[in-house]
Amino acid sequence: MAITDIRYTVLQTVNEVQRKLGLDATATLVANKVAIELVAHINDVVSNLSDFGNWMEQLATAKVTAVTSVRDYSIPTSGVVKNIGDIYISTRRGPLRSVDIDTMRVMTRTTAYGQPSQYCIFGTDSNGNPLVRVRPTPDSSQNGSLFSILYYLKPSLYTTADASTLIPFPARVVVLGTLASYTLRESGGAQSDMYTTFYNQYLDARRSALNRFNSYTGWDISYTPGRTGRWRR
Repeated sequence: MAITDIRYTVLQTVNEVQRKLGLDATATLVANKVAIELVAHINDVVSNLSDFGNWMEQLATAKVTAVTSVRDYSIPTSGVVKNIGDIYISTRRGPLRSVDIDTMRVMTRTTAYGQPSQYCIFGTDSNGNPLVRVRPTPDSSQNGSLFSILYYLKPSLYTTADASTLIPFPARVVVLGTLASYTLRESGGAQSDMYTTFYNQYLDARRSALNRFNSYTGWDISYTPGRTGRWRR
């Protein structure tokens, strides 16, 4: 099975949606008004999927070098960071403990140097990504040590120039979400039967796709709650 059996490019997604709407497929994303509009709907769906949970498709790691007397660090990435999973430092066995800003401000009223054991997100850097503050501030014995940061990326926004760009999320989910978004707009915001059908299929597919790697793995199985329905108690 090829990756294209699981994921679609932006153009493939647009054409799949157009076919399901009874329209002809197009060779470009600017061939008609519907194709242009569908790119905007894809962006809405992809953003919704990203916000729904932490997807393995968006998992990434980065190495950051600790510097003596430096307590704030940026994540070296060209993408947009959605959230941080955990942080380790090479001189410490366990992960750094996440604390909130209030706690960090209390702890840093007095400067402590040594091996970092706590961190918090303290503002953003020039790229809009989280700025990580650690405590204690690394001393000379920690200089050159490596922070290992596990984080999740936010997907990029697509334009009509991204026809061949592969969307990271499962194709079936993106297609169903785009169909629901488009039919809702077509009906002027009224929840038509067609919209309701596509939307409910999207919710089920979204939950199942996220559970694929996050819950249906290992000896213990957990589930992301589904939508409320009359059969739920």
